[in-house]
Amino acid sequence: MGVISNFIKLPSRDKLVALESLFWVIRIRITLWIFPFPSVQRKVQKKASKHHPTTEHLVSMVRLRIMITVASRYVPRATCLVQALAGYILFSKYGYQPSIKIGVSTLNGEFEAHAWLEHGKRVVLGESEKDFKTILDIDQT
Repeated sequence: MGVISNFIKLPSRDKLVALESLFWVIRIRITLWIFPFPSVQRKVQKKASKHHPTTEHLVSMVRLRIMITVASRYVPRATCLVQALAGYILFSKYGYQPSIKIGVSTLNGEFEAHAWLEHGKRVVLGESEKDFKTILDIDQT
């Protein structure tokens, strides 16, 4: 019952952002199961491009990050890629200009991939202690 009671205690704006986060994490997860990544990428970019950057942000980047991270705990296989794509849409909706970074690491001979979200060269979702070499940069330009 802790999740529901915590949700009920949230201010109205945070409830909306929490529900939007859960919606987009679920939708992106299902879409990635059904369609290849390039198709999902185009859909996400198209959705995000409908929103214009603004200096009046109704929701902070910290709040968006928290809501997406919490929502991802309740969706099976909500990987860093799912979170970055959902975050891309939500950060764009609330007036930010994010970019998705997808990188790889071959530390100690082990291949690993990771996706994260940046805003102004700063990681805002998906921080990692490892150093990943960016192989794909998806932004709104």
